[in-house]
Amino acid sequence: MSKPRIFNFKTLFIMGRPKRLYPLGKYRLRIRGPIDTSKAYLVELEYTWNRQIVRKGMNIFVKVGDWNEKLNKGRGGVKASYGPEANRTNALLLGRVDKIDGLLAEYAQRFPNQITPELINDFLSDKPVIRQDKGKDFVEFALERLESDYSRNRIGRSRYMNGKSGMNIFQTFLRATKKGTYKPDSIYVGEISVELIDEYITWRREVKLNSDATINHSLTPILKACAYATELRMIDVAINARIQDMRIAPKVSLTIDESEFDGKSLNQEEFLRLLEFYMNDKEPRRKEFIEMFLFAFHACGLRVVDVMTLQWGHIDFDKKELRKVMVKTNKRHVIPLSDSAIEILKKWQGKRQGAKYVFDLVKEDLDIDDEEKLYRARNSATKCINQSLNVVGEKLGLKFSLTMHVARHTFAVLALNNGLSMTVVSRLLGHASTDVTEKVYAKFLPETLSSEMGRLSSELGIYKMPH
Repeated sequence: MSKPRIFNFKTLFIMGRPKRLYPLGKYRLRIRGPIDTSKAYLVELEYTWNRQIVRKGMNIFVKVGDWNEKLNKGRGGVKASYGPEANRTNALLLGRVDKIDGLLAEYAQRFPNQITPELINDFLSDKPVIRQDKGKDFVEFALERLESDYSRNRIGRSRYMNGKSGMNIFQTFLRATKKGTYKPDSIYVGEISVELIDEYITWRREVKLNSDATINHSLTPILKACAYATELRMIDVAINARIQDMRIAPKVSLTIDESEFDGKSLNQEEFLRLLEFYMNDKEPRRKEFIEMFLFAFHACGLRVVDVMTLQWGHIDFDKKELRKVMVKTNKRHVIPLSDSAIEILKKWQGKRQGAKYVFDLVKEDLDIDDEEKLYRARNSATKCINQSLNVVGEKLGLKFSLTMHVARHTFAVLALNNGLSMTVVSRLLGHASTDVTEKVYAKFLPETLSSEMGRLSSELGIYKMPH
């Protein structure tokens, strides 16, 4: 077995070649244009790092003939011909370069991989160099914060895993846009800026094609890390205040699935015909798909992605409740279950004993925290169900395609037309605001409007015009 390679703070061996962890200074004469032997040139202390050169004048002027670049172990110095001040000048030059080299060596040891041309310039200018962030990697810092919140039960597993996934994507952004600093996919806490977060938002929207809601979710661990870093004085208070305002303001508009409504809901007569078809249907799998449609309806318009990811652990048969973190909103939602919903669940309980998921739409080992796998599973299951439901819709003579989402809209319209308030229906649907519910459904409520107007007319009868 070969001996392990020994590392020290001065050099790092990569593929057999040493890479110095900090630069060493050398003196050069500042010569521009043709050499004039009669002219004394400024002596500059020069450092080269990451192919960038940093120079600082020493206020010492030397003729070319009195200069030797090889003196002082290659650092440069004046010859004896310089005059009686030659020794003192060399001592001064050597002392200065030794001091800067020593500062860089100490800094490299305390904060590995943080040497920059800007830092070297600060040392040369005798500026105080103190990293507020203590050389902490931002992604590492954010992940540690997530881990802490999760271990103290301040966040659930789903949020924890989503946060980790989001920080991985942030690293991809750094690498893809070349925004990484000390490493291609890494940046220090103190280097986080409003401009960087803004570029990240743009990248998620234009390259990843993420929705505003998804982008806001991805910002959560970043913003929390920035807030905590500010408490530790790693980030300026004013900068953090601007960063915390980077969330995309939610628009009071239709969500993607709600915007597809266009009046596609079943009226009472159509719904009864669907039930009759279900009772007489001889195709087992299609009958199961109709049951899923009916369950979504009776479970207060449950979205298809939440139907397919519904687990037995989400069901409380005693309280007749469904408690689940909704996939779309990432919020815990409590849904009261009707007797019809309970009846469907018990029917599936008999044939899905020991299974994790209620309906056999996804594989038992599906990790719902894996966004990509969940996306593929949702698309596959939705396509399969809707193809079958569309056939049913054609047999029923519907003027639109029958899909799982029609169940959601049917519940909302029928609930409103049967007297439930907009506020209650909005909460049952899991909308963020009643404004969304009103925009989607208000214009499809002629029955409610007519009945309300009839009631109002009756009450205002005493104010009728005299004959």
